[in-house]
Amino acid sequence: MKTKRIIIILVIVALIAGLIVSYNIFFNKTSKNDSSFVGNTGGNLNNSGLFCQHNDKVYFANPYDSGSLYSMTPDENNIKKVSSVSVKSINVDDSRIYYALSGKSSGSGLGYIRKATGMYSMKHNGSDTISYTMDPVGIVTLVGNNLYYQHYINKLGSYLDVKTTDNKSNITVISNMISPASSYGGNIWYAGADKNMYLYSLDTATNTSTLVYERNMYSPVYQNGDIFYIDLDTEYELHRYNIATGQDVTLTDERVDMFNVSGTMIYYQRSSALPDPALKRMSIDGTNIETVYDGIYCDINITSDYVYFHPYDSDTPMYHTPVTGMVNVSIFDPGVRKK
Repeated sequence: MKTKRIIIILVIVALIAGLIVSYNIFFNKTSKNDSSFVGNTGGNLNNSGLFCQHNDKVYFANPYDSGSLYSMTPDENNIKKVSSVSVKSINVDDSRIYYALSGKSSGSGLGYIRKATGMYSMKHNGSDTISYTMDPVGIVTLVGNNLYYQHYINKLGSYLDVKTTDNKSNITVISNMISPASSYGGNIWYAGADKNMYLYSLDTATNTSTLVYERNMYSPVYQNGDIFYIDLDTEYELHRYNIATGQDVTLTDERVDMFNVSGTMIYYQRSSALPDPALKRMSIDGTNIETVYDGIYCDINITSDYVYFHPYDSDTPMYHTPVTGMVNVSIFDPGVRKK
């Protein structure tokens, strides 16, 4: 009887240990984020999501190595190659890196993804790849433990879908190609893409949308209660709309192609349709406008230390300048070239 009791106890202990091990494996493989956690800024994701800062590390698509995934510190030291896959829409949490393939390269060798489209994730050291879809994917945003992404399905259409990071569930949220780039507080702030391009808020807890502001806009970005956006009802001016007060302010009457906002600064491309296009910057109240670099540039990405951008017609050279302080544009050179 005593021997039987000992055996039962040992079996129970073994079962408990197995459950603990299984839980730890699952926990380390997938995210366990707060529901309002966001994997990258709306401004970066609107600009291809080529840079993403998480805590004291920046992950980026190296333009000198066909967009392969690299990491570095915010001050551009300790540069390391993470993976040979060519990435965009980079999102990062404490356990994994989430991304869409850019299609610029397919990698080689065991463990590399050979298909040039899709959405995936990997650990911070580049191992343990998870494939979520091999379909073409646009903007990806990590909100909590869910990946909201623009999903292109051949012959069927384009959708905003959401997939859990554990890869167990996928649903279509909106049967249209809206951008999930800007998220805050468990909401995604987006411009419509069907009958109008008004501002809407998508509650990610219920996946229901609410009309916020009846004004046609492009690339809305949420920051501290304000929505920064390109106004389609005028000549593509840059505006700031306060959600609480309803106040709408014109920040510049220049025609704007794209922009990014971070803290107290806005960087924007003065339109290529004008005779003197240039990358410019201003304070978030529309003051202190100055030229950063003459010419036509795109993919304006911002980290805590630097602003990155490149010519519209070429991925290289990649330029950078400090986010604040004096403008000091130079070529961003990670010191690594594809051989």
